[in-house]
Amino acid sequence: MTTERTIISRNLDVNQLRTLSTIVETGSFRRAADVLALTQPAVSYHIRRLEAVLRGPVFVRTRGRLELSDAGEELLFYARKILTVNDEAMARLTAPRDNLRLTIGASEQLEDVLQDLLVGLTRALPRVTLTARIGASEQIAARTAEQETDVAVIIGRPRGERSRPLGSLQLAWYAHDAARLAASRSIPMVLPTGPCNTRAHIVSALDRQGVPWHVAYEGPDLAGLRAATRAGLGVIGLLANSGEKWNLTPVPGGMLPFHPGLVPVSFVHAPGTPAHVVEAAFSVAQAALRQFPLVDEPDTATPEAA
Repeated sequence: MTTERTIISRNLDVNQLRTLSTIVETGSFRRAADVLALTQPAVSYHIRRLEAVLRGPVFVRTRGRLELSDAGEELLFYARKILTVNDEAMARLTAPRDNLRLTIGASEQLEDVLQDLLVGLTRALPRVTLTARIGASEQIAARTAEQETDVAVIIGRPRGERSRPLGSLQLAWYAHDAARLAASRSIPMVLPTGPCNTRAHIVSALDRQGVPWHVAYEGPDLAGLRAATRAGLGVIGLLANSGEKWNLTPVPGGMLPFHPGLVPVSFVHAPGTPAHVVEAAFSVAQAALRQFPLVDEPDTATPEAA
C-alpha cells in the first residue's frame, strides 16, 4: 500500500516583508505608509498577516516606543535577506531587453586574460553581446580612443582620463641558445615592430643598463617573434609566464648581465562608455590579471613607454 503525502507550501509575502523593513527603517507606521505609498490601515494589515505567521506580536511598545519582539527581530533578519535576493533578481530580469554590445580589446601578450574577461563580463552585465580584439597595445589603445573598442587591457602606462593603472607584470628573457648569444659582443634582440609599448620598455631597459645590442629580428605579430626566438635568432623579452605556454626557453638567471624589469599594465575605455560598464570591466580585468601574478603598484622606475 502506497501512502501519498501532500506537501503544503507556506510562503512569506514579499510586500509584507518590505513593509516590516520600512517600518523599522523609518521608525513608525505612518512614515512607512508614506514611503510605500500605502494607507496606514494597509500597513497595519501587513503586520497582522506577519503576526499570524509568527503566532505572536511583531512589535511591542516599550515606554511609548515601538520595538521589535524577539520573534520580530528574527523575522526582520530573514526579511532583509529575502528582499535583497528579490530586488537583485528583479533588477536583472527586468533589465532592458536590448542587448548591450561590447567590444573588448587585449594586448597579444595578455591573451590569456581574454577567457576570464569574457566570463566575467557575461556574469557582470546582463544580456551582453561580446566581441574581442587582440593586437599590439598601441593599436588596441588607438582603436579604443576611436570607439572601435569599448574597453581594453593593454601593456603601457595610463594616459589621460579614460585610463587607469592595473599594476605591473614581470618580464623575463627567452632564447634558444642563451650561452652563445650572451657571449656576443652585441646582444641580438628579437623585437616587435614599433610603435609598441613592450619594445619601448625593453629598449629603454637595455640602454639604461649600458647593454650593447642590435636588432636581429623584428616583426608585427607575436607568432613570428616566437618563431624567430625558437630559431635561435636572438633574445626576446616577454611576460614571465610565457615560456611553457609558448615553448620558449627561459634564459638562466645571471647568464645575461641585465634584467628586463617590470612592465606596467593599464585599463582603457572609449569615450561615451557607460560608467557602470567601465566599473564592471575594470573589476573583471583586475580579477583576470591575478593569474600572472600582478604587482599591485606600477613600477615607478619604468620609463613611459612610447
